[in-house]
Amino acid sequence: MYFSKHNDDTVYINHSSGLLEVEGKGPLCREDAEVRPAPGEDWADEYHTLHVKEGVTALGEGYLETFRKIGCLILSRSVTMIAQTKELDGLLRRNKVLIRGEYDTFAEEFAHKKGLKFLHCDIPLAEDHDEEHHEHEFITLRFHSRGAPDIHHNVFTPGSSAGSWGGGEYASELPRDFYVGCTAETFAGYFPEHLRDQLTANDMLRRFLETANRRHERSVRSD
Repeated sequence: MYFSKHNDDTVYINHSSGLLEVEGKGPLCREDAEVRPAPGEDWADEYHTLHVKEGVTALGEGYLETFRKIGCLILSRSVTMIAQTKELDGLLRRNKVLIRGEYDTFAEEFAHKKGLKFLHCDIPLAEDHDEEHHEHEFITLRFHSRGAPDIHHNVFTPGSSAGSWGGGEYASELPRDFYVGCTAETFAGYFPEHLRDQLTANDMLRRFLETANRRHERSVRSD
């Protein structure tokens, strides 16, 4: 985990997978990418995916240019502006950056404007806790540039020794058009009943299903 030297509200959560998450409030500027504890001048080059979390509203001039190896940019729906420079345009084209976010948000608009590929962001669906087996499970609807969407299950359970954790991951593939005619309520019906309230109250899931179905209906009418 890193903290911005410039703004105490800006926090970076680093993952060994090459994912870097940034949490903050309001706009981020170039100086927000200067972090502590100091990992070295080229620290940002270790990450190819940058996830800008909810709460950040804008990325100022020079901020994204710090992430020279970026291949995927995930924008929350709170982001409504990215300062555009020739350097940034060159970086986005050279790296063929994939833009991810929700439909009908700045993320999708930005991707189309820059001629970049857009893919809907993954949707955290629910969390399930099994007290009997001391398991905690995170369930996510994932989308892929290549291949069908799937439901990903990430299960955590106490390990065999103190301080260790076991568990595992598995995924169930979905039809590419799984969303057609599907509401949050019907989608919830494919899961255990005790998860129903979480799923039907999931605003991101509901927005995706409603928008995806509107687009499908338009495409059918235009054929």
